[in-house]
Amino acid sequence: MILGIDVGSTTTKMVLMEKDKIVWYKIEDIGVVIDEDILLKMVKEVEERYPIDKIVATGYGRHKVSFADKVVPEVIALGKGARYFFNDVDGVVDIGGQDTKVLKINNEGKVLDFILSDKCAAGTGKFLEKALDILKIDKNDINKYKSDSVAKISSMCAVFAESEIISLLSKKIPKEEILMGVYESTINRIIPMVNKLKIQNIVFSGGVAKNKVLTEMFEKKLNKKLLIPEEPQIVCCVGAIQL
Repeated sequence: MILGIDVGSTTTKMVLMEKDKIVWYKIEDIGVVIDEDILLKMVKEVEERYPIDKIVATGYGRHKVSFADKVVPEVIALGKGARYFFNDVDGVVDIGGQDTKVLKINNEGKVLDFILSDKCAAGTGKFLEKALDILKIDKNDINKYKSDSVAKISSMCAVFAESEIISLLSKKIPKEEILMGVYESTINRIIPMVNKLKIQNIVFSGGVAKNKVLTEMFEKKLNKKLLIPEEPQIVCCVGAIQL
């Protein structure tokens, strides 16, 4: 069996596969892993239950996994993972903690082109987390906050956008309207990337894909349905195993 480890900036994902079948997976919300002993402990817990023949690492912190047999860049893994879950797909959008990735892939999951939004936190999972902190909304309750009214957040910079959120709160604008504005701001940064790559059948991966309200707004603005696996956070990890 092959164990994939995707060390992200906010979560670490592990997937165990036997041939093309997912046997087991786990998602740990442990933030940036700076101590490899934490990863070794997690692997040991898996080894107590399953035999592991090979370990493949990917993700933002993949180089922390010095004991991995293979290390795979997450952009390449994402393309392969998207193709594992869906046959008819030519693109991927992944909103990660540190960046947003938009990929154009072929029918084998090979990356033909990609765009990273990593110069500013705006439009990333970290920006969304910060907005939730300011609004004092538990991330487990985000799907409860929805409004037909959308507060305007015009800044393209995360720092200034956070100031706008605080200003809107001071004006007694309802939290759900502000949050819709945060979603719109995030999506408006991604859509030009999607249009530039001219992708049509898009896999939406990463933890943000579990946000039903954001996803619904994203689909309306794209005027198309997004393809979302049952567990969108393991796409990259599964793809790394496939390589």
